[in-house]
Amino acid sequence: MDIVLIGLGRIARYHIAALLSTPRYRLCGLCDIRETRVSQAHPEFTLFTDYEQLLDRLAPAAAVIATPPSTHEAMVAACLQRGVLPMVEKPLAEHEEEGRRFLSPEWRGRYVPIHHTLYGEEILWFMAHCPLQRIDAIRMELSDPYADEHGCIDPERYGLGGCWLDSAPNALAPLLRLLGGRKLTQVEVSHTRDAANGQPYRSRMQARAGETEVLIEVNWQTTDNCKLTTILADGHQYVLQHTDQAVWRDGELLFRYDAQERLMRQYTNFYTMYPEGVPTPEEIETIYRIIYANR
Repeated sequence: MDIVLIGLGRIARYHIAALLSTPRYRLCGLCDIRETRVSQAHPEFTLFTDYEQLLDRLAPAAAVIATPPSTHEAMVAACLQRGVLPMVEKPLAEHEEEGRRFLSPEWRGRYVPIHHTLYGEEILWFMAHCPLQRIDAIRMELSDPYADEHGCIDPERYGLGGCWLDSAPNALAPLLRLLGGRKLTQVEVSHTRDAANGQPYRSRMQARAGETEVLIEVNWQTTDNCKLTTILADGHQYVLQHTDQAVWRDGELLFRYDAQERLMRQYTNFYTMYPEGVPTPEEIETIYRIIYANR
């Protein structure tokens, strides 16, 4: 499959490495609006600064869109007009107005969202080896060092749209899988916002799914990158350490994957497994309706 990458920001190196290691794909072009990024990119690829020229000249089967969310709607529309499959980094769109198009019948099932946490080795192992009956509680904690002690977000991170928009898709996507079809109700979300730009640097979501209590906490005011899910189920405490790609039960290590760094492994699994594991249209709608309703 001929595929191109649009956007050469921080996450691009994971896409490039994962695509090059997966034989089913042929990465044939790269694109970024900033010429300096294009000039520094891999010289072995055809390079563009205009994504429409990229699509017209190379006519790929698929395009990975790894640009800021405010650009996604236009890029996906351009891909669909040309019969190119868009694979879109989370979040799908920055605002509900653009998000509605992704949830519309016109676009339903015609693009692929990239929620990379779904493809973590610890998630895949847990879902395969730890079937749960009664889930009492699920708590997800996601932290990143993107704000200082005063709650001021690093200006270089403004393009992410705040901690809720950036992290909620990667929390809600695996959460829905863990809940096994149980619907989220009584959803309440609160934010602590940066006074300078209004973006949240801390967010907290409480909800229920039947008898299951659900809590998601996102915090950019930390000194490290840490992703953790704690599940109380069937009389046990399971801890999924996403950063370490490990699973614990009642303090006993059940599984650890250390052959490849976390993000590298998640993206490699995404491309290797596709189309297996892709969120369903129903899951996508649930995820983004919760996100946009609680901005």
